[in-house]
Amino acid sequence: MLKGYRRRFVAYNMLLVGVVLLVALVYQGVYLWRSSYQEMQNTMRLIVEPLGGARWGDMMPDGFGEQPPEKPPMDADFVPGHFPGDRAERRGGEEGILAVFYDGDSDSVTLLSRDSFLDEETLSAAARSAAAESDSFGKLSELGLYYYKEDGAERCRIALADTAYLSSRMVKNVLTLSAVFVGSMALVFAISVFLSRLAARPMEEAVELERQFVADISHDLKTPITVILANNAILRSNPDSTAAEREQWMRSTDEAAKGMMTLVGEMLTLSNLDSVGRNVMRVPVDLSSAAEKAALQLESLAYEKGVEIETDIAEGVTVLGDSEYLSRICGGLLDNALKYEPSGGGVLVRLNTARRKARFSVVNRGSSIAPEDLPHIFERFYRGDKARSGRGGHGLGLPIIRQMTELLGGQISVQSREGEGTEFTVTFDIAE
Repeated sequence: MLKGYRRRFVAYNMLLVGVVLLVALVYQGVYLWRSSYQEMQNTMRLIVEPLGGARWGDMMPDGFGEQPPEKPPMDADFVPGHFPGDRAERRGGEEGILAVFYDGDSDSVTLLSRDSFLDEETLSAAARSAAAESDSFGKLSELGLYYYKEDGAERCRIALADTAYLSSRMVKNVLTLSAVFVGSMALVFAISVFLSRLAARPMEEAVELERQFVADISHDLKTPITVILANNAILRSNPDSTAAEREQWMRSTDEAAKGMMTLVGEMLTLSNLDSVGRNVMRVPVDLSSAAEKAALQLESLAYEKGVEIETDIAEGVTVLGDSEYLSRICGGLLDNALKYEPSGGGVLVRLNTARRKARFSVVNRGSSIAPEDLPHIFERFYRGDKARSGRGGHGLGLPIIRQMTELLGGQISVQSREGEGTEFTVTFDIAE
């Protein structure tokens, strides 16, 4: 299931990013094509239009008369498209673009560029076709050429550009944009895979917790249900049993049912805590009173187990919290301590303040938690070996206490060493 989720995440992410990137690159490609097209047109215009709009004949130096030279004088510094009389160098004569002079009176064509990519016949046909066109710029489709000419002139200068001049640029642009697209999608794929793993990690943990929850709850419910069914079977199979015998089996059934009710109650408490979230109203509460009340209520249980409860509770400690939650926290930690403290041992309940914080601690002097169990002690349904030996509950008591503490803005911690005992500590903000 999680693998399918990750695949869908990657696929949707790739599709979304791919569409957006493709649209952006298509727009960029159209922009580059239009820019190249405009650049080619401007280059051809600069070749055929002298500075200031002067006519070709007006630009001829003395001795040339009205006829253009067979070819402009060329030297080492000659720039194609720069003609005598120009006051600034112009662009022109680039690969794929050439300039000619067409004389309509004599129907002659003079090549002005240094080199030509057209043969003489094609060049002449192109010049005549361009001169016959009404527009100054256009395309000679039959010859595969673009032209630019001087307007309204029988004797005019004409620039010719091969359509491959523009298409070659577009091919380069398309290849570049394609490489950008492929590279970007590869990067997006790698990032998507990484993010899918990152996004699926909480789900994997949740699924594992759910699996563990089902296994633990099944284990905790299986035993009392088995006891109840067995007791009922015994009662049915022994109709002549004495009242004392019936009472024994019924008492066993009651204990199993009470255990199930306790488990269901703890699960409902956790569910309620999850639904409450951080919406708990915190008001000033007398923590000293809650701690003393918890010690007093569990005094009889401690006496039955042969455990002594010592108290060191500072008076008048008021914290921001919820009275019901604080009572359950104090009573739950003390009950947990009594559950694991051996007979003849002692439990210390302590409350003090330091740096605007109230610290409530419950110390077991005669029991400790194994180091391998300590990191998991607040996990739901987790029980160490001691708990599984018959002394523990369902593994929900401490998780409930931790969640209540955190909802009240407090912190809970545990320290345990072999031979020194175990200490649970909760810390709350003191009310102003």
